[in-house]
Amino acid sequence: MIIKKIKKENDLLRKRCNDIVLEVKNIKKKFENEIKKTKNFSCFKIIKNLLPVIDSLEITYRNSKNKIIKEGIKMTIKMIKDIFKKNKVTKISPKKYEKFDPSYHQAILRIKCSLKSNLIYDVLQKGYKIINKILRPALVSVTCKF
Repeated sequence: MIIKKIKKENDLLRKRCNDIVLEVKNIKKKFENEIKKTKNFSCFKIIKNLLPVIDSLEITYRNSKNKIIKEGIKMTIKMIKDIFKKNKVTKISPKKYEKFDPSYHQAILRIKCSLKSNLIYDVLQKGYKIINKILRPALVSVTCKF
């Protein structure tokens, strides 16, 4: 009788220990995921603030006639793109007639045409994302039937 009782208590204690070990493992996994997420998105604000800078540099590069200035701008753009690459920042630059996706694109203009509605007609400004988090959606014009 006492042996049965002790065995039953032992089984209960073993189960509680296993449950605690599982809970600790889950907590550890959760914290590891949070740390990873924090590392991935720690640069979010800084990168977001750099987007108008790279936009301006790219416009200046396209419109500049001076080869020396163009070369300097090109090197600066490359340096910023290298920083983006290190921080897993990718461009959102949809192709013409690609299906409009509101999670990645922001329509700011509608173009009446004979094509299907909600196709991207033109990209007005590239978008960017870090892994799967949108920094800025691509600004696009979309088709709509007349």
